Amino acid sequence: MKEPVDHVIRPSLPWRRDIGITECGYDASKVKAITRQEFFQRVKDLGQQRCAMLTCMTCSDTTRRYGAWEDDPRTAIGREVTWERGEHWGRGRNDRGTALKDELIAIAALVEAHREEFENILQANTQRRDWLAKKAEKAGRKPTQPPKPPGLL
Repeated sequence: MKEPVDHVIRPSLPWRRDIGITECGYDASKVKAITRQEFFQRVKDLGQQRCAMLTCMTCSDTTRRYGAWEDDPRTAIGREVTWERGEHWGRGRNDRGTALKDELIAIAALVEAHREEFENILQANTQRRDWLAKKAEKAGRKPTQPPKPPGLL
């Protein structure tokens, strides 16, 4: 008899609090589910073939195909837009609600209410990125003269 397989919890947007769904679409609170980190550790420990005997194949494939918010927020939002609008694989559907749309409208209202704080965060991010780029450039540059041996001036 075949044992039930584990499913992988789909990464959620950072402002969402519920567990959500698995990568294959099940309610994650109603099936045995593991995190993305646990899945990748399982693949590392057991290998792909043994892992495939324990993990839903749809979840496995989807987990490898899509990143999380931490990887790139733009792709995480894009994935949610595609899913909610039902545009995946060219099939249009409208039964997935409007949670993301409502959340984005709320985020826009929060930004407007706290415009100065929002702009300060954007400026700090730009400055940090510029500083890191300069640091990397400096580290990648070779010194024009070789360093002097210790003890010599």
